[in-house]
Parts: sequence; C-alpha cells; structure tokens
Amino acid sequence: MNTQSIPPNNLQRIQEVAALMEGEFNVDWLAELTGLKAHQVLAELQSIVDQRILTSPQPGIYAFRAPAKREQWTTHMKPDAKASVHKRIAALLMEDLPDNDEKYERVAHHLIHIANDINGCRILCRAGDVHRRSFRTEQAFQCFHKALLDLDHQSGETADQLFVETAIKYSKISTARHDTTWVLALLNRAMKRAKRRHSGADSALLEMHIAKNEWLSANYDQALAHFEKGWALAKTIDDPHLADAMTAFSTFFLYWEGRFTEAVESYERVVTGVEQYPRSRFPLLGAITVGYSYAQVGNYAQGIGMLDSIRTHCLEKGDLYLASYAIGNIGEIMLKLGRLDEALVYMEMSLKLARETNNRWVWMILQIFLAYTFFQLGKKKRTALHLQKFLEYREEAQAMVLPYSYLLHLALAMEKGDLAPVSGLSLEVEIQRMQCSNNIYMKGIGARFAALKLEQENSPPGKVREAFETSIRYLEMAGNQMSLIRSRLETARYLRKIGDPGAGDKLTTQVSQSLASMDEKLVPDDLRHMVSRDGNSKKLLREILELGQELVKIRDYHELVQRIISTGNRVTGAERGAIFMSEKGNSGKEELRLKASRNLTSDHVANPSFVSSMKMIEMVAASGRGLIAGVESTDTEGYSSEGAIQSKICVPLCLHDQVVGVLYHDNRLLASAFREEDLDVLSYFSALAAIALDNARAYDQIRRWNIKLSREKQYYEEAHLSYLQFDEIVGHSPAINEVLSKIEQVANTETTVLITGETGVGKELVARAIQKHSSRAQQPFIGVQLSALPKDLMASELLGHEKGAFTGATHRQAGRLELADGGTLFLDEIGDISHDIQIRLLRVLQTRQFERVGGMKTLSSDFRLIAATNRELESLVRDGRFRADLYYRLNVFPIYVPPLRDRREDIPLLAMHFLKLHAAKLNKQVMRISDREMDMLKEYDWPGNVRELKNVVERGVILSTNRDFRMPELQSGDCPPLTVGDTATLAENERSHILRILKRTGWKVAGASGAAKILDIPPSTLSFRMNKLGIKRPG
Repeated sequence: MNTQSIPPNNLQRIQEVAALMEGEFNVDWLAELTGLKAHQVLAELQSIVDQRILTSPQPGIYAFRAPAKREQWTTHMKPDAKASVHKRIAALLMEDLPDNDEKYERVAHHLIHIANDINGCRILCRAGDVHRRSFRTEQAFQCFHKALLDLDHQSGETADQLFVETAIKYSKISTARHDTTWVLALLNRAMKRAKRRHSGADSALLEMHIAKNEWLSANYDQALAHFEKGWALAKTIDDPHLADAMTAFSTFFLYWEGRFTEAVESYERVVTGVEQYPRSRFPLLGAITVGYSYAQVGNYAQGIGMLDSIRTHCLEKGDLYLASYAIGNIGEIMLKLGRLDEALVYMEMSLKLARETNNRWVWMILQIFLAYTFFQLGKKKRTALHLQKFLEYREEAQAMVLPYSYLLHLALAMEKGDLAPVSGLSLEVEIQRMQCSNNIYMKGIGARFAALKLEQENSPPGKVREAFETSIRYLEMAGNQMSLIRSRLETARYLRKIGDPGAGDKLTTQVSQSLASMDEKLVPDDLRHMVSRDGNSKKLLREILELGQELVKIRDYHELVQRIISTGNRVTGAERGAIFMSEKGNSGKEELRLKASRNLTSDHVANPSFVSSMKMIEMVAASGRGLIAGVESTDTEGYSSEGAIQSKICVPLCLHDQVVGVLYHDNRLLASAFREEDLDVLSYFSALAAIALDNARAYDQIRRWNIKLSREKQYYEEAHLSYLQFDEIVGHSPAINEVLSKIEQVANTETTVLITGETGVGKELVARAIQKHSSRAQQPFIGVQLSALPKDLMASELLGHEKGAFTGATHRQAGRLELADGGTLFLDEIGDISHDIQIRLLRVLQTRQFERVGGMKTLSSDFRLIAATNRELESLVRDGRFRADLYYRLNVFPIYVPPLRDRREDIPLLAMHFLKLHAAKLNKQVMRISDREMDMLKEYDWPGNVRELKNVVERGVILSTNRDFRMPELQSGDCPPLTVGDTATLAENERSHILRILKRTGWKVAGASGAAKILDIPPSTLSFRMNKLGIKRPG
C-alpha cells in the first residue's frame, strides 16, 4: 500500500503522533494511538524510512533520524491537541513498558507537557531521581520543576509529602538557575506543608535550604536566623541521616561566613578512614567547598589534591555537573597563586562543562574569574566582555554574595583609569556590599579596598589606618592566608608612607614568616622576593611540638589519623597523605595496609602509577629510615591531571623500637617539593604521632570492649532466657552416655553441630555443655528461640537493624549474629525459619558476613554455630520446605538427644536433682520421694520430656507439707508426645493467641484496656498482624 492510498488526514495523524514520541517506538503503539490499522501505519512508516526521515533498527521498531522534520510535523498542532496526544502516549507507555528506570524517563518526557494528578507527579519525581543518579542534572531539574508546578494545585497528606520531598531535591540542584526569590517562595510553601504534616526532619532541612538561598540573596540576618532555627530543630530529632545533612550544611555555612579554618576543622571531625568518594556522611559539593577552604587557609597543594580527586571521580562517574565545580575551583586557586596560564586551562575546561550541564552558578563565577585573569594578562577587551556577562547574570539570578575579591580589583582599576568603565559596576557600591556582608572574609576584603579608596581620596591617616587594621583583623579570623598577606603588605606600605616604619617592618616580618611556611614554588612571583627561611625551622619545630601535645589528647582513633595526615600535608606542603600500618595478612606474614588517607583513595594505591611509591613505603618500613624522592627536571613542572607523582616523602612510625607503620605524603604539582629539613621535621612529628596512635588504639579497644559487654548485658537482661537449672547433664543411661561422648568429641573443635530431639529433652543444655568445654567457653553464648520470633522480625533479630529500617525501628540495634562475635551462636528450632531467612543464613555461614536490615555496611562475625530442631529436616528437604544446601551445612556433626521415655533409668536421678533444687528455692524441707511415687514417675511416658518432669517436681514440692514429696496429678498416660507434625504452626499459635486476647477485651484494640496493651505491641502492629492472619471482628 503506498502513501497516496491513505487519506491525507490519516497521514498527518501518523506523522504528528510519531513526531511526539521520544526515542524508539513501534507500529502497535502508533496503531493504537491513531486508531488506524497496523498495516496502514506500517506502510506509511516504511515510506518515511525510504525518505531517510526515520530509521528502523529492527522490524516494527522505528526512531527519528531527522530532528528538523519532527519539529515541522508538530508545528501546526494546537496546544490542546498536543497535550491530549502526550497524555495518551504516557498512559500507553506506563501500561506497555517493563517497570524499570527507562520507563519512567520516557513517560516523564510526555508528562512534562501536560497537567498532572498526584500519580503523574510521582512519576515525574521518580524520573527526576533517575536522572540525578545518572548525573543528568538538567533533565532532573525539569522533572522536579514540573512536578512542583502541578503539586502546587493539589492538597492532602500525600501531596504535601511529595511536594516537600521534591522541593528539597529541587533546591539542591537549582542554585543560580532561577531567581532566588522564586526558589525562596517555593521553599516557604514547602515549609507550610511540612508543618502541616508535623514533620520535624523535613522542617529542619527546609530551614537550611531557605537559609542558603537567603544568604545568596545577601539577606544575611534572615539566613542566620533560619540556619539557627533548623540546627536547633535537628538537635531534637534522633535521625543519623538528618544529622549528616546538618553537619554538611554547617560546613557550608562556615564557608559562606568566610570562616575557612573552621570549615576545614568541621570536615575533619566528620571524615574518617581511607579517602573515598562519595563519602556517605558528606556530599561531594560539600567536599569541593572544603577543598577550596584548604587552599584559602594556605594548604594549597592539599586543597588542589582534594579537588582533583573529586574531579577525577566525577568524570569517571559521568557527573559533569559537579566536575565543573571542582575544576573551576582549581582554576581559581591557580589564579590566586599567579599561575595564569594554568588557571586559564582549568577555567576553560570548567566553562565547557558548565555550558554542557547548564550549571549556571559555575558559569557565572567563571565570568568574574576570567575577567580578572584576562585583566592580569593585559587583555582588557576580554576582561570587559566577561565582566559584563557576570554583572548581567548576577542581577538576573539575584545572587549578590560572592566570596571573591576580583570584582573589587576590577572596580578599583576602573577608578584609577586602568580599565574602561563597565555599566553596573561601582567600587563604592561593591565595598558597601562587602562590608555589610556577614562573611568575615568579605568584610576583610571590603575593609582593605575601603582603606585604598580612602587613601586615594587623601582621607585622614587615622581613618585609613583603622580600615587597614580592620581588614587584617577580619582576615585573621577567616584564616585566608594569601588575602591576609596582601592586606598586611598594603598596611605596611601605608604605615611607612605616613612615617611609622617600625610598625610596617613588624608586619613585613609576619608576611615573610608566612611565606616561608609555604612551598617556595607556590609563592606568587610578586611575593617571592620576601621569602625568608631564617628562624622558620625553629618556629616549625615549636609548632610541631605543640601539635604533638594536642595529638596525645585525641581519643577518637579516626579523628586522630585524619589530624596526623592533615598536619603532615600542611607542614610539608604535600598534596596527598596516607598512613600505612603493619598487620598480619592471611598468610600470617606482616603486610602494610592503607588505614587512612587524604586525597588518596584505595584505587589510587592499586593503580600502576603508585608502584614506585609502594616500593618506597616498603623500604622505609623495612629500614626504619625516612626517604625523599622527586623529579629533578623542571620540565615536569605544572599540575599533572594524569596523576603522575612529582615528589614524595615517607617516614616510619615507630613504637618501642619497632616499625608499626609509615607516614606517606606526595605532591603531583611540584617536582622536588620536599627538602631534607622536611624529612627531619616529619620524622620528629611521626614519633609523636606513633605514640598518639597507640594511645588512641588502646582507648578505642577499651571502648569497643565496653560497648560489647554492655550489649551482651542488655541481651541477657532482655532475652529472659529460661536457663535449665542444673549445671551439667544428669543421667547414666547408655543413651545419655552416648550423648555425653559426642559432646566430648566435638566440644573443642569449631565444627557446626546439629542437635535433634523432641521438645523438652534438653537440646539447649547440650549446646551449653558443648560451649562450656570449648575454646570459646569465656566468650558469649547467644541463644535464639527462632519459633518465638514473628516472621517479619526474624531478620532484624538475627542481623540487627539500622534506625528507620522499618516502622518502630527507633534506634540502631545489634543482631544476635553480631553479639555472638567471638562466641557461640545457638539457633533453636532451626526447622521453623522461612525460605528467605534460610537464604540469608546460608550466606552468613558461607562468608561470615552480613548487613543489618536497612544498612549498607558489611559486618563480619566470628562465631561457632550450634543449631537444634525437633523436626525431621530430611523430610522438610524432600518436601522442598528446607534448603538442601543449608541442611548439609548444618548437619556436619549431628547429636540426637533421646526422649525421657527411652531412658527411664535416668528418671530417679533427675527427679531427685529437681527435688533438691526446688526445695532449696522454695525454702521447704522436702527430702525424699517414696518408691510408689517414684514408680509412678518412671511409668509415665513424659510427652514433655525433661522439661515436664522438672515442672511436675516443682508443682509437687509446692503441694508438699512435710519431708515427703507429694505427687501431683499427672496427665493421662495416653497423651501423645510432642513430635513433628502434631504441633500447630507458629502462625496458627499466634492467630489463636491474638483471638483469645481480643475476645477477652471485647475486640478493643487500642487504649489502656485494649488487646495491644496486653500483648505489649503498638496498636498499628496488632492491626497489621490481624490483617495478615485474616482475623476479623465477627458480625
């Protein structure tokens, strides 16, 4: 059939619907959407393929190859008609596509064009999450934005919750994309909904996001008020995820306040162990901020190294949006150091990524960086171009706060006539903005330029000097070393000018000492003549001694190792650092293992480029002497983005004349960055660090022992274990002697034991006897009665759970597997566990590793397993109700405990044992059991086995009034023993018990006299169990 045989309106309908489809589509979809026959649609599509407008990767599947034709075909469609088709396509795709991420991405493409109900908004939000995970920030932004617009017109608890969650996600990625006043209005609407839901955690987060946007709008008082309100609210909520978010926001705010030193300290309190990205407790954008802050406080190499590690991670993962942040910050640091050519390379790279990902914030700040860079290079036209772009977009985005001095430099150049005037820039206005800011760094910069302006206007010397000194005071508080140096130099120059050379010389000496602590190759060219290292070594050693005294006071091991590495980086000018400790490997030999690092990940260490460094580390560990290595040729100068190490230094960590590890630092920025005096200083520091590490490790071990003992104590208090009241197994029958023989054979091994036998025969007693005579006798014995655990809580009891893992999980709880570490785990009634728990248990037995419910961290536990059951596991395996692989792992060493009726000769011994026990306990003088009553005991079949005998004797002691035991009434002799298949299931028992309690309370669930109160569970949990067990109120 050719296209001429199809009516024109049908052809148009096929073209319009096809043009609105995103990605690949099939014939059936178009047939359903157009109402045409499949063969008609197929003929038209084939014609379009022949025209090379469409491509057909496989029969019946099509996609556009000519975007221009798509736009042409939809140009004349009315908006209502377009929306109708988009709605129908979305519904079709939801029904037809498999339920995966791609489905939600494709459906969201059509939902963006229509008004959506709550379900449509939920799909948009899920698609936004998919885009965020895949680092497609622009698409995520569009999905969240559309969802929020549609949710604005909807109400109800579900709509409120979705609006709040989406507003927070939107705020995270919207910086400088919208007028911040619009974002603030959105967040305030979200706050109203959060308060309506009484959600404290959401309210705390929203306060922080409102604070961020108020700060960007230069509303500093409001920003701080919202920050303090959010922080106070978060402290009242026990939520680790919220606490982590608050910590990150706190670091951000320290940065926004210009408190760079405090921002670094805040980060170092949070991070632990080996460097990795992303850190679970610290977002990447926060880490970028910290990397920049390191450079501001003078740790340039460490700051650049941290930013470069994040850059590499982002590029590897495809997160170009955040990569543009990291690269732009490296460029700005290079600019601050006067390395203009390198700065331009990084800025252009960042600008390209910012354009590709529509990162408007980075694009904006790069304009001012580039403007100042080109001004330094004497390219004033390029300067004016970028400056104009910056000013225009700053006004559009209403982002008035920028912690950089470049705008003031350019404004001052305009005042002096060194730069042509640019509309929208005034030195006086910018100085006022800086001085009115709540950012102490900006206040310090503003005060310096105010002093320069006052000097230019020939203001009174006292006024000028006060402004310069104000600048120094604020910059000292901020910790920004290079800006502080510049302010001190300008102040020294002015003091000499007005006739106070002594004060000027004092400031110059301070500048010289500050520059001496930097690597000379990182000192800007215009300041290099001031570098003097006289007396600096003594000053550095004094500082190291003070730091060493601080280190030995730090009790937290993770905080300590980070402080050691950070200090090592700072005093040597290193970019990266690590601690390798000597530990015994699987082979029993000592191995060096990476224990903590800064800007150096495990992947870096495993990379071939680190082989020579690893050899150096091993040499230092073997010889006990520090080493320095570096590239001598100046041809390699400049930052190596490929990761080539230019310089490295390594010293041993010694304790009691033994090398226990090494402290390693390197630099990819400078060749031959380390000097012999660095080796002396670092060696001295490492000796102090080794002592501090040993103290912290001992303190940490004691702390962990205390926690473990506390958990075990809590377990024994809460478990209410019903210990059998005899210290050893009683009996001398051949049957019990065989059990004792097997206990003796297996006790001192690590072999898994499976104890079988009827209920009440003493299987737990056998398990305890095995543990008592094993090498783990002094370690915990953790018993779990599996049949007593609700099915939905069994995983939590065994594995433990994280806070918030499920309803009612109000705090983190260690599971029985974790508590059994080092000891013995006894799983009673193993035959009653579900298939899901069987799979989890099998994995634990294979690897000795597990994760808590709701947790991501893999834990390990070294325990000896003893299992018990009163069921025929072999039959369960044959019936497919118990995994064969798990059965064979459990049935390594079986011990069968015979029922009491099969060892009647032991009944007199057991009866007398229980008689003495309960007589003493009840303070009675019952001393003997008559022959007649003993015969009655021996003739009874004891369906409840030893447990029943114990209870009968206790009851008899209570009834006895003199020295003779009074036999209580026994059950009829035809009562069958409790064997497999004759007992009700756990669910049946649970259902029966709940029904009994409900009948007693007149079917009242909640309240003081309700069934939930008697059962000691929340009413919501009881309702859930009733629904699951099919319990309904009669009538």
